[in-house]
Amino acid sequence: MKMLTTLLRRNLQVHIALISLVYFPCFVLAIEPIGTIGQPFPEQHAFLSNEAIVRVVPTHIQIIDRDTGAVIDEFGERTDFSDVVFSPTASHLAILNHSGDPSTTTIKIWNVNAREQLMEWKLKSHVRFAAFSPTDSVFATYSKGEVHLRNWQTGELIGTMTRVDALPIRVIVFSPDGHYLMIASARPDVELWNVETRRLDGHLEIHTDSRVEDVVISPDGKVIGMYERDSTSVHVCDVTTRRLLWQSTSGTGRISGIVFSSDSQRLYVATQTSQLSRSGSNPWVGWDDQVRVWDVKSGQQIDIFGTKFHGLETITLSPDGKTVLLHYSDAVVLWDLETNQLLDVWADFLPRFFNVVKLSPDGKTVVSVSSGFPSGFIKTWDVSSQQMQLFFSAEKELLRGFAISPNSQKLAVVQDPWVQVRNLQTGRVETQFPHRVGYSEKITFSPSGRWIAVEEDWRDLFILDLESPKKLQRIKPEQINIYSQLAFSKDDEYLVAAGRGKDDLYWLSLWKRERDSFVFQYKWQVPALYYSLHPTLAFASNTILAVSIRGAIQIWKLLPNGPKLLKTLDGDAPVHVSSDTRYLFANRNGNLRIWDWREETPMDYPSIPEYFALSRDGSVLLSETNTGQIQIWDGNALLPSQYCPIVPHGKQLVILGDVKRNQLLQNFPNPFNPETWIPFRLADESDVTIQIYNPMGQLVRRLSSGIMPAGDYSSQSQAVHWDGRNNNGEPVSSGIYLYTINAGEFSATRKMLIRK
Repeated sequence: MKMLTTLLRRNLQVHIALISLVYFPCFVLAIEPIGTIGQPFPEQHAFLSNEAIVRVVPTHIQIIDRDTGAVIDEFGERTDFSDVVFSPTASHLAILNHSGDPSTTTIKIWNVNAREQLMEWKLKSHVRFAAFSPTDSVFATYSKGEVHLRNWQTGELIGTMTRVDALPIRVIVFSPDGHYLMIASARPDVELWNVETRRLDGHLEIHTDSRVEDVVISPDGKVIGMYERDSTSVHVCDVTTRRLLWQSTSGTGRISGIVFSSDSQRLYVATQTSQLSRSGSNPWVGWDDQVRVWDVKSGQQIDIFGTKFHGLETITLSPDGKTVLLHYSDAVVLWDLETNQLLDVWADFLPRFFNVVKLSPDGKTVVSVSSGFPSGFIKTWDVSSQQMQLFFSAEKELLRGFAISPNSQKLAVVQDPWVQVRNLQTGRVETQFPHRVGYSEKITFSPSGRWIAVEEDWRDLFILDLESPKKLQRIKPEQINIYSQLAFSKDDEYLVAAGRGKDDLYWLSLWKRERDSFVFQYKWQVPALYYSLHPTLAFASNTILAVSIRGAIQIWKLLPNGPKLLKTLDGDAPVHVSSDTRYLFANRNGNLRIWDWREETPMDYPSIPEYFALSRDGSVLLSETNTGQIQIWDGNALLPSQYCPIVPHGKQLVILGDVKRNQLLQNFPNPFNPETWIPFRLADESDVTIQIYNPMGQLVRRLSSGIMPAGDYSSQSQAVHWDGRNNNGEPVSSGIYLYTINAGEFSATRKMLIRK
């Protein structure tokens, strides 16, 4: 009867553990993000109709309502290595997937109106350039000097055009009647291919030495517009005579896009600022993010319009020619061509380039500062509502590094060449320091919020005082030539700077605050530092410093006469310390790594890729997604009050005295593939059995260790080994498993994860 009761109790424990996995969402392996900041980054746009827009985002395709900007529908699947090609009316599109084997391209044809995939085929080549015929079911792809024509409804090969001059191409496009295919390569002209005969009929000469960047054809098929790479000149050619009709310079910035009006009478030319001068108070020369309108017949400019935004990348015209979509680096603008007025702005996304994102110390605000040419923008989001709060321009000045004050009320930003302090709620400038720092990205607040440390262009450090903005302390570099990070200790007592020296070695320098000045103490050498825009230095106390080096994190004790290395942990930047200073948050192979750094034991936590920020109290954690969005996580759920340490590979836990109670410890490694070790401790001599169950509660493997004396069995040499196979000797599949120890009257159950 006693044996039956024991078996029933053990089975009940297993099933209770399984129920916990299903019904408790805050359980370690079941934690989910609690919110998302921003919309997926928009890569391409096309008008499906006058009222609907097709938008390409990193992972799929969206249908957007033109009037509201709301997402109507989503479909398709993209990978990190894929291109999207639209048909002339955007009624169909092709997704060219290059993931997996780089020499293979999978092409998927979609009916956009029906949101239905029509065809899929694979090509044994890397295809980047493709085009739909406007009249037939013909789809052209270019690879290795050949153009292949296929029926996109059946995937059948129709024919091949072989180019003698196999120079790299930039664009291929069909004529409106489908009779010709035009190819722009690394030559200063455009090739004209006859689709029916599949032969080269001639060239459209533009007589320049630069390669053609893009080609567009008027809807009536009579003229072609083109521009060269990094050029300010637009060229218009006659299709019939194949001669240049006119050429004109369009502003001072480089051309970023051209499109004909629906009646073929006007040519819209978008330009982007590209000229930079570091002299004078305004660093920009040729400030010119504008759209110029040209009369096609006469070649005369007839209009110009633009917005306050900068970094104009593409221009897209509606079918009726009444509205245009202007895609900037930080915003997408809908513009009314009839009234020359702005209709709407869509900016709830994070730019992909020249962009840094930080979390306010109180965990309530996400701040994005883009520092790309030709100017910067600042965006803020409220974490609780996930709504964008502020979006303002740098007013034709270049932004660089920024820091958020400890009280989360101010934003210190390098607005070349000054440091400004703005109100984080309104964006208004409250303080501008008179000291020139140049174009710097290294800037940080002291914990009290009084001092700001910033790197200056000439590699000195400035200490700015918010209580006395005109006061400046210049700190000499002390061995460091190029800085990678700055950090203050908890009570403003110390300032540490990390960087590379003139000797190409890596150094840390320490200054101590004496009243209102910072005095150099000493410097010490470390292995190659990990460079990141996210924190690579973190103080656990006034004298305990975590430093991210390449592939590891060093914990240093700052002593009066020099530092002492305490520990080296596995991981890299970003580095944060929890508010109780017990846990160290870091990164390892692109995933979150949490350490109880004093015990040198990593925590059992869910897989969170691309972690980069943590609030001061540890309640909010941020990570990046491959769509360009920010995920919000409950940081408290990662640190249970009774945590389960993972015993590192081959590490013996130190136990003072005899084992006082039986314990089943976390297996290591976890997750694992294909083998793992199960550690435990025995207070008394016991007959030990380990049973492993699948998620259905079915016994997978029974491991019997026999009678074992009291002691600690937590090292690899003493723990129970499981090779990842069932009782029949077959490898088990990936997933969550439960393991139960039975040692006399003691029984306990834990979870583990095998990942293949």
